[in-house]
Amino acid sequence: MPIGRWRRPDHAAPQRLRRRATLRARGRRTALAAAVPLGLVASTSLVWHSSHAAFVGTTDSPGNSWGTGVVQLSSDRGGTALFTTASEGPLVPGSSGSRCITVTYTGNVDTADSGVRLHGALTAGSSPELAAALQVTVEMSTTALVPAPDADCAGFEAAPLRYATTALGAFPTGHATGIGDVDGDTVGDWRPTATAERSRTYRISYSLPADSHPTSIQGKQVEMTFTWEVRSDDTPA
Repeated sequence: MPIGRWRRPDHAAPQRLRRRATLRARGRRTALAAAVPLGLVASTSLVWHSSHAAFVGTTDSPGNSWGTGVVQLSSDRGGTALFTTASEGPLVPGSSGSRCITVTYTGNVDTADSGVRLHGALTAGSSPELAAALQVTVEMSTTALVPAPDADCAGFEAAPLRYATTALGAFPTGHATGIGDVDGDTVGDWRPTATAERSRTYRISYSLPADSHPTSIQGKQVEMTFTWEVRSDDTPA
């Protein structure tokens, strides 16, 4: 356009500028409005996938516990002596006597094939000469006796098993050789279980043979603790 040429004023230009600005603002608002739902959808999708990644199923076994069994013997003598010098009186050649004791298995597991064994231990200070001279015999009932015989053995007539007589000084001192296997087959004659064969009565007899004895046994004393022992089955079913 040549310099100095007159131009007609464009009175519509400001309106066009305002219209363009309004359209641009409206476009930004529309884009923002569209972005918000898309963001919500994306956020919800993330939460859903993080908390519900898969279907879940479970099963459980609560309250598991273990407890040991009990192997235990008791007797009707309450831990008291069968024989005392006071009850038997001073021994002389030909003296003898017997006492009974009922032993009961109070455990809750089966016992080993070796069964209940009886052994003993001489108390320190016992006379070896008298222990060698005094003879002891053990018998055991083959069933539980009801009622159990008293200490004086009244009622002990039920086909007892009789074990070999031995000198008190040679009495078995441990479970392995203890009295309780009359036929020597390593299987005990009384093998209590958790529910059966729970009781047996023993008759223990002593005698000082009516022989000539050395004067060295006069005025002497022997003392022994009798012990019944049983062990749990080490190969339970």
